[in-house]
Amino acid sequence: MQHKELKMHDKLENSLGFKISQTANRLNYQFVQLLSQYEIAPEQRATLEIISKDNEVSQTKIASILGKNKTTICRSLNSLEKKGLIIRDCQIKDKRVNIIKLTQKGKDVLQASQTCVSEFRKRINSNLEEKEINKLFELLNKVSNTIKEDF
Repeated sequence: MQHKELKMHDKLENSLGFKISQTANRLNYQFVQLLSQYEIAPEQRATLEIISKDNEVSQTKIASILGKNKTTICRSLNSLEKKGLIIRDCQIKDKRVNIIKLTQKGKDVLQASQTCVSEFRKRINSNLEEKEINKLFELLNKVSNTIKEDF
């Protein structure tokens, strides 16, 4: 029995999903190394940034913004809470909803890491023109919108 030749998009090296994943893995690896001096992971840094910009952010909203499930975000928040970077404020109206707030230590870590995060983001964009970055966002959103949300 002869194997049929795979179509171009069926080959691993030509798979859009594989290329996006490979690129994300490389970015994440470098970002993990960069943030290790602050003893936080990239997802935790993103969480701190989200909390800093929204005074009434909930676990559900953080999960939605990051495209992660609530259980994963709960684990991340537990870790941030143990490190003393956040507190959870139970709402009087609905005790099931916790509003997440930064502690002073959380604000300090966010501020201390800001310069290296900004430089990392600039380096990622350095080989692309603004119109290319905009097009890349447009294309990634298009790909993302074809995938059913499970969160």
